[in-house]
Amino acid sequence: MMKTIGLGFVLLLGGCGGLQSPDPASPYYAYAPGWTVQLNRPLTIPPDAATVRLQYGRIVARNSVQEYAPFCVVELNTVRAEAQTLQPGRFEVWRVTRSVNPIAVARSSPYIRTGLVMDDGDPTFLYFITEFRLRDAAQPDLRGMTCAWNQMAPGNRGLMRHLTLGEIQSALGDWMTLIPPKERI
Repeated sequence: MMKTIGLGFVLLLGGCGGLQSPDPASPYYAYAPGWTVQLNRPLTIPPDAATVRLQYGRIVARNSVQEYAPFCVVELNTVRAEAQTLQPGRFEVWRVTRSVNPIAVARSSPYIRTGLVMDDGDPTFLYFITEFRLRDAAQPDLRGMTCAWNQMAPGNRGLMRHLTLGEIQSALGDWMTLIPPKERI
């Protein structure tokens, strides 16, 4: 009996270890310290903004992101009235975090209250987010890059996972390159 309880306890603790993989093709890839991001050409942030979105290797307007597909948002610390340009260079990745963020759209339609529109109450957005905190001494206003996709979009509901390294790189195109740490000898 005690062996069974002990084995169950060990299995329970093992399940708390988290889903991390050494495989870069895995959505649960464990980013080791030492990653960098290379910006290959100047990236302009529009006036009155602190972010720019990249999807399918192109800059896309805030309201043009196709959220069912991988996209990345490059972010500065400061909103300015004039355009800001992030200069090419290599940025240190000092932290990588993952999260899941459900967002429910406000239900203000009178048709929902009267029963003319079906509403199951589930969130309409479920973002699987990978956030890269970036640092560059020459460009201290650089904050980071967030890559995500909406898992509640039609066609994605069966996936329910974080983006792979390849999917993130596909969203960035040739604008930015994720560079792994050098192999430790």
